[in-house]
Amino acid sequence: MAFAGLDVGTSGCKVVVYDRKGTIVFTSSRKYQELGGDGYREIDPSVIRIKVCDVLKDMGENCQDVVEAMAVTTLGESVVFLDSEDNCLSNSMVTGDKRGIEETRELIESVGAKKIQDTTGIPPSELYGLPKYMWVNKHTNYIKQAEKIMFYEDFVTYLLTGKRMVSYSSACRSMAFDIEKKCWSKELLDKAGIAVGQMSEPKEAGTIIGKVLPEVAEKLHLNKEMIVVTGGHDQSLAALGSGLNSPDCGECGMGTCEFTFLMLPNAVKNEIMMENDLPCVPYVLPDSYLVGLEVTTCGILKNWCIDTFLSDLKRECESKKQDIFQKLDELIGGMETDVMVLPQFGSSGNPDINYDVKGTITGLTIHTKPEEIYLAVLEGFAFQTLLAYEEAKKVGAKVERIICTGGGSKSKVTLQIRANVLDVDVATINSEESGTLGCVILASTAVGAFEDIQDAIGHLVKVKDLIHPNHQHQEY
Repeated sequence: MAFAGLDVGTSGCKVVVYDRKGTIVFTSSRKYQELGGDGYREIDPSVIRIKVCDVLKDMGENCQDVVEAMAVTTLGESVVFLDSEDNCLSNSMVTGDKRGIEETRELIESVGAKKIQDTTGIPPSELYGLPKYMWVNKHTNYIKQAEKIMFYEDFVTYLLTGKRMVSYSSACRSMAFDIEKKCWSKELLDKAGIAVGQMSEPKEAGTIIGKVLPEVAEKLHLNKEMIVVTGGHDQSLAALGSGLNSPDCGECGMGTCEFTFLMLPNAVKNEIMMENDLPCVPYVLPDSYLVGLEVTTCGILKNWCIDTFLSDLKRECESKKQDIFQKLDELIGGMETDVMVLPQFGSSGNPDINYDVKGTITGLTIHTKPEEIYLAVLEGFAFQTLLAYEEAKKVGAKVERIICTGGGSKSKVTLQIRANVLDVDVATINSEESGTLGCVILASTAVGAFEDIQDAIGHLVKVKDLIHPNHQHQEY
């Protein structure tokens, strides 16, 4: 018995198959290109449809285990416009596309920031979908021509099953989903000229959508009895696959950006959340909600620092086939520095999301070593998170442990800094594929392989390392 998770992102897709013990038995991936320029960022859904079929066909032909069930996790906000014959009408905007700024102001003026947050749990921002859909409706006819408007989650599962369902965690990225009533807000969709009937039916994560269509199973060589279930937004599924299942635990995905999820006691929507741009979103566990803390420049800023200040070391590591991040850990382990970095190089995360800011490096002397600047960058990320965490604690989000995933979590120095600054234990898990593991937790539970989600987490997610705060170093 095996289960699959399909992850569809901005630059590629991959399918990962696990057995009942959580061991990966098969994986396949494909890359595709982001398009655009001058502040426009897009992906082509027609290309993604082909690439998704490629990885699923690869699974169908080459995976030795029979896949019983599958769920899908995808990027958020982006939508696909389909006509009556299921042709894609346009490219999809992705996170970071500049369109929607003016429309966000219009929404605040016409609806009110408080009402938008009270309904959707999200402070109004061009980061989310609705302002971008409004831009599309102003400048194109795609919404008028579309019979179906889908996120990439329900786009893929529709292609597989012919049925239209979308998880709450994907739907809420639209900024047009009522997070307590668990339905679309007609008032907000109207602002973009979208009818409720154009959207898929919102469902709780792990809901069985149906079996894969016979013709699709034959074309892709899939198990004709394979069940497809609702998955969710990639950040939420990564949290689930990391074992986030109790209020005393948080999850931090360390990649190009960093996103930390903490569980809330209920659906919190108040002035503190609005003032600090903190979203409240439905989680995959029943009747549970998360607050998200974002740092926008992490992986990109580390690479910039290496290319700018540590280029000689980078060339040396490349010539010796060494991992530069591992080498830097060796250099800065136990180091202290007077250098401080405000890591807002062009954009900032919570507690003040802004896409027009500048960063700062201070404390430099003629004796400063390049690796000190790199250390200060890592510390800057932790302090940025601390600023947001201190606000989140005011609305009931307080943890004793944070599970870290993603590329940044491979650095023991990074993890120790995070433990020291936030004064919490920091853990890593046995899987580097937390998003697809989250899918498998949902899929396997939906078909009865485990008693419930908590049972599945207990069997499939194992802590690898646990790092405690170094109280002696905390003073520094």
